[in-house]
Amino acid sequence: MFGLQFLTPLFLAAGAAAASLPLIIHLLNRERARRLVFSTIRFIKISHQANVQRHRLKQLLLLLMRILILALLGLAFARPFFANTPVTTGGTGGVRNIIIVLDTSYSMGYLDTFDRAKKAVTELADTLQPNDTSALILTSNRAKVVKPLDAEHRRIQSAVMGARLTNHTTDYLDAIQSADEMLQEVKIGGKQIYFVSDLQRIGWESFVDTDKLSPDIEIVFVNVSAKEPINLALTGVSVPQVVLNEQTPAQVVVRVQNFGAQAVEGLPVKLFIDDNNVGTTELDIEPNDVMDALFPIRFRTEKIHTGYAALPGDHLEIDNRRYFRLQSLESIKVHCVNGEPGRHPYENETFFLEAALQPGVQIVAIDLTQSRQLPNALEISKYDVIILANVEKLTGAEAQSLRTFVGGGGGLIITAGDRMDLEAYRSRLGAGEEPLMPCNFVQPVGNALNHDRFSILATLDYDHPIFHPFKDANHGDFGKGRFYRYIQAVPLKGSTVLASFDDGSPALFEKVYGTGRVLCFTSTIDREWTDLPIHGVYLPFLYEMVKYLALKRTDERPDYRIGDPVELGGYQLPSGTEVAIFNPVGEEARTEINESGGVIYDATEHPGIYSVHISGKQPRYFVVNPDTIESHLAARDPEELTSMLVGGEETIPTQVVTTEMVTQYHSEVEKNQGMWWYLMLGVFLLAVGEMFIANRI
Repeated sequence: MFGLQFLTPLFLAAGAAAASLPLIIHLLNRERARRLVFSTIRFIKISHQANVQRHRLKQLLLLLMRILILALLGLAFARPFFANTPVTTGGTGGVRNIIIVLDTSYSMGYLDTFDRAKKAVTELADTLQPNDTSALILTSNRAKVVKPLDAEHRRIQSAVMGARLTNHTTDYLDAIQSADEMLQEVKIGGKQIYFVSDLQRIGWESFVDTDKLSPDIEIVFVNVSAKEPINLALTGVSVPQVVLNEQTPAQVVVRVQNFGAQAVEGLPVKLFIDDNNVGTTELDIEPNDVMDALFPIRFRTEKIHTGYAALPGDHLEIDNRRYFRLQSLESIKVHCVNGEPGRHPYENETFFLEAALQPGVQIVAIDLTQSRQLPNALEISKYDVIILANVEKLTGAEAQSLRTFVGGGGGLIITAGDRMDLEAYRSRLGAGEEPLMPCNFVQPVGNALNHDRFSILATLDYDHPIFHPFKDANHGDFGKGRFYRYIQAVPLKGSTVLASFDDGSPALFEKVYGTGRVLCFTSTIDREWTDLPIHGVYLPFLYEMVKYLALKRTDERPDYRIGDPVELGGYQLPSGTEVAIFNPVGEEARTEINESGGVIYDATEHPGIYSVHISGKQPRYFVVNPDTIESHLAARDPEELTSMLVGGEETIPTQVVTTEMVTQYHSEVEKNQGMWWYLMLGVFLLAVGEMFIANRI
């Protein structure tokens, strides 16, 4: 329905006020009659009356023209036009309450999608009238109200100019609910939500059947999605946390996904480590398919490495890189504390251990050292794994040194024997709110001298990395090993039983402590209580335990997602120690170690490598990558969304508006505003006429 409207109605009042000024001035300056005495005034009187009448007529005409000039000038500046509002107002006399929702998730970075969305919002804001109210919400996986619901429409323009794409995924639920709640507070006028987005499919998956709009709220979809989008993304990088200098190189697996409807041939996938290109692989990927690129890697040095996999640039850049970090070791440094050294090699507690870990040809590079006592706190930090082989007991200082070592990422193996002081282990390592021991020893059972009665390992966790290589029966049979004596033990908080004897008693415990791990074997590592060392599984079993403790670090997750909080533990430093964290764009944040010895950081807004620095310590690194669930650019159909969001039969029908429709409407409004040209022409003609008459008075 067409009607006369004004872009700037305040000028109407200004024009009316200005038009009254000539009338006021005329009334204040009108001429007053004066009495004059003449002898003969008959002819003068006749002439004077005629001049006065003509003069008054000209004055009134000038007054009218001046009033019209100012009135028309105010009317022209008010910019009158005839237009039909593109959004229904529910019979409320044209008053509208509009909330504009602008999608800022990273899928909007495809081509010029975000620029078109911002332009659409600007053009929508230009259609708002002074008696309307408007609000602006920016949304990705969380909504942010950047302009409240009020009549200050110009703030939308400035907010849109400052709006930036985020690296977050899409979830529209929060934005829809926030807009609905804001409009529920409105008592007068129509209620509309303009949803400016690419309507990405993933953004609607969190909605349930009860997530409906209020019945009196209308939603208008401004769909800016690209037609038939094509996108290639790196959706994963599998890399070992620790790479050892072995005969067989380690392997990095890079996963590439084609989200488009066209096949891709010869796609180059590159791998960079420490900013050096270490390999390129070409892939052929079918539409909507996944392929893996494999890269063998070797290192000759011992350090922490950072790297990324990369695809060629396309229309969505953020998912073309995937970051990772890893640790390289020249060898695993193992130190064994021998609790029962013997005069004869066969009587030595570590005889079979030493023979297994240091054969003529090593499968894995292991540097083994031994002593009768635990190294001091400074020396122990140089090792990856500590083995306590039938050690009688530890002092309080040694127990604390072990806690610090394991808490900082070290590995500990405790093997049983007849020299152990069980009560000392319970009090020094198995007590407190967070015991280091995974179990408490109770009592020895069995007779080491009677080989007629024995137990065997009957239950093993073959899904665990230690036992997984033995899942195939041809790779070793633990059932052949006989155990004549072992120590009964009960698990402690946080422990896991990895292997048990045939009577159900645990044989091998594991516990995560800080960022390290502890393994506890309830029998001996030599032949005193068992004949396991003379069987073929003994050597690979020891290797798998040592490799597991040294190469499977628990210090932090392999990578985090944008927006995830990061908690780095294992700092054996006083609470309050200052920590500096640098993000991938070089911005620095300062924080402190908390009472539990950890650091919490939540400003993970950029993908890439983050570095953590503490004075006197080696830097630590963690990785943040985008969630590639957003890389699938398929959009939902607006009609489907209509049926999903409507609240009932009384709900106002949902409209679908394209940017072309908004632009066309905006052009029509501009075209219909040509009335002011004619008004200004009238002002010009009246001004010329006023000058002509004024010069002849």
